[in-house]
Amino acid sequence: MSQTPHSALDCSAPPGQAFPEWPRGWYLLGESHHITRKPVGVDLFGRRLVHFRSADGQAVVMDARCWHMGADLSEGRLVEDQIVCGFHGWQYASSGNCVHIPGQSKIPACARQRTYCTAECADHVFVFPGSKSEYPLPFFSNVNPGELVAAPSFEFVIDCPWWLVGSNGFDLQHFAGPHDRRLIGSPIIESHHPAARRLRATFEVCGKNWRDWLTRRFAGRYVAMDVTVWSGILAFVIARFHRKINYNSDRPSAISYGMTEVRPTSSSPEKQSLVRVTIFSVRHSGLGLLDRVAVRTKRNFIRAFLKPDTLLLNGAQYDPGHLIDADRPMIDYLRWLATASNSRSISEEPTWSRELERSSLP
Repeated sequence: MSQTPHSALDCSAPPGQAFPEWPRGWYLLGESHHITRKPVGVDLFGRRLVHFRSADGQAVVMDARCWHMGADLSEGRLVEDQIVCGFHGWQYASSGNCVHIPGQSKIPACARQRTYCTAECADHVFVFPGSKSEYPLPFFSNVNPGELVAAPSFEFVIDCPWWLVGSNGFDLQHFAGPHDRRLIGSPIIESHHPAARRLRATFEVCGKNWRDWLTRRFAGRYVAMDVTVWSGILAFVIARFHRKINYNSDRPSAISYGMTEVRPTSSSPEKQSLVRVTIFSVRHSGLGLLDRVAVRTKRNFIRAFLKPDTLLLNGAQYDPGHLIDADRPMIDYLRWLATASNSRSISEEPTWSRELERSSLP
């Protein structure tokens, strides 16, 4: 029996090989108070890195393996504004340049550590896998970071490639399943920047569990979701809850802000993903106690909302030939991501697209 040939729809989806092992974009390094004058090692981008704060308070990230013999600089110490290797005492400035070698006065011109661009926002530090970033650190659109308070982040480890985890937000069929959300109208999907993909859609909260009952009772039955993904790594989600379906002229009854980071794990970057979620809420009280209680409550609700995804995505497999018409928003997202995560111009046709076009010719 002959197999049914792939349709044009199937062939338009990129293969898994189109996505890099480590996408190129901004990564969350940690909360600001965790970046101190003490050198700390971290595995990221497939490399061993070290981070610390310079004397002027700037977050510094550089390769941790000493140029000399590869000792781990995170096991060293800071002297004034220089990190000192614990093996032979070589000293590196925050620029990465070697500035002192105890054994001789002449310093090789190539003796330097690779450094990485950092940025700080909303009491969190981010790092870009290059000495210069390819676009500024993103945040929630039209929101002042100082007006928000954050709850402690929570994490999931999922046995699934990073690029497939991120596509979950553009899988509109999925919302009606485990999340009991009914899509109202048609979603609006756009790219206002080569590295960004934005989805706006309205859902009705239809679940019968106690969390959804509380959501409808105290927040509203309808939620307008605004999701912007940057390079497939950082997603900024704004959820505005309303009590009426015709709410265009109404102020939302409740609003939540969620920042999600999806990255490969260092132990198995091609097969496993780390998902880290940080929930923010608008700061109201001067003392901050009520704000912290409110944002932690939202955090617990959202964690419970997302938890089923970790079970469903474990071991998920992707085959472009199995996608259907209803997967179009997800297919378009993956086509965009295959280019954006490789840091090429969005107008540049990716290699996988040309190969698929050739393979589909008669």
